[in-house]
Amino acid sequence: MKAIFKKEILNDPESENSTYTNFTLKRNTEFCCEKFKVFCKKFTVWSYERGKFAIVDQITYEGQSIQPIDFCPFCGEKIDYEDENKPSKSIKKKK
Repeated sequence: MKAIFKKEILNDPESENSTYTNFTLKRNTEFCCEKFKVFCKKFTVWSYERGKFAIVDQITYEGQSIQPIDFCPFCGEKIDYEDENKPSKSIKKKK
């Protein structure tokens, strides 16, 4: 599975000299299985702050904590995260 995202550094509107990073999942993300694709449509699984798929780990009165995932929870395939601004280089094997 390949999760393609766009990393943006934006000015924080609540603070003059501060910025924050936003990771947006692109529509051309290649899902490994239909179950995960449907699950992502029903529930917020993408973390805009971390740039990874994540599951809620703990819910408290102050908020919630999330756990980033590197494998599909349904089929177990590894999730490769790729910034569209920095595409991964293919490694060529020498003969």
